[in-house]
Amino acid sequence: MIYLQVQVLEGSGPPPDDDLFKAKSLPFIRWYSGNRWKFALSLIISKSDIQLLDHVGLARLPALMPSPLARKYILLIHSIEIWKSPRADYRRAAQKAEILIANSQYTANKARARYPDLPKIKVCWPGKDIVGGRHAGDPKATKIHTPVPLGPHTLLIVGRLAAEQNHKGHDHLLEAIPLILEAVPDAQLVIAGEGNDQKRLEAKADKLNISNQVVFTGWVNEQQLHTLYSQCALFVMPSEGDGFGIVFIEAMMHSKPCVGLKTGAAAEIFENEKSGILIDRNDQSDMANRLSSLLNDETRRRELGEAAYDRYHATFQGRHHSERLQTILMDHLGN
Repeated sequence: MIYLQVQVLEGSGPPPDDDLFKAKSLPFIRWYSGNRWKFALSLIISKSDIQLLDHVGLARLPALMPSPLARKYILLIHSIEIWKSPRADYRRAAQKAEILIANSQYTANKARARYPDLPKIKVCWPGKDIVGGRHAGDPKATKIHTPVPLGPHTLLIVGRLAAEQNHKGHDHLLEAIPLILEAVPDAQLVIAGEGNDQKRLEAKADKLNISNQVVFTGWVNEQQLHTLYSQCALFVMPSEGDGFGIVFIEAMMHSKPCVGLKTGAAAEIFENEKSGILIDRNDQSDMANRLSSLLNDETRRRELGEAAYDRYHATFQGRHHSERLQTILMDHLGN
């Protein structure tokens, strides 16, 4: 029999003062509220035969343990933390895992290219159930307060505006807007998210003379984010650094056509020309033409959006992720 114990350092689960911390109905979950010493000690004294760790940083300690204390572990890898980081301790932690579980084949390929000597890598696509998420045709969605006024030809991108992670394609979209405006005069780009790169991007929009067509929302709450998805025309994220892209799933749940990179993980999330569109962000003219064409074709957007919703419903709900992960773990533990 396999006994499950979930240990949460931070960033997941309820806040420290939540009653769930005291709930006897959840004896297998332990929260450490960011206390790294207690968390590390729990890994050392754990009597589990194998551990599942969801970030390479958490595997650094188990990777250093001497044989008497060492525990086998399975490690989840996500994106640039594994294929771009120069940290030797991250590489060692990944190398010593029993197996690695990547969130996409894209992540698996990038990790293997960076470190050919990694152990076996399995792919497990994420899934998500969005509480309060609504189908785009639901009139109730329009009753939620909208943080910004959205026009009928709005492009939406969602993500942190971090200077150290400027791979999501914000710059490429800003540079394409002047070309898009030639074909779609009322086109609008909504950039949802906050971070230390926002001022630079705002200055760039001003330099391109498109400030009136670009809206920076800053931080938005979950309800506001649902509204943005529901009321935009297209969701676009030409990112080369995301191992998967949960935001694509969120947009698909709202029946929104998505646009991503041909060379990224987007190619695994939606089917090109059927439930989304794949582009080359380095071909600025072609990218602008493709986006302009979609903005001017409501019927095509609706077709792509409905297919996107169907694919989400069939492949990317929370239960789908759980089933995929369970299959991988059972197959490995059964060996």
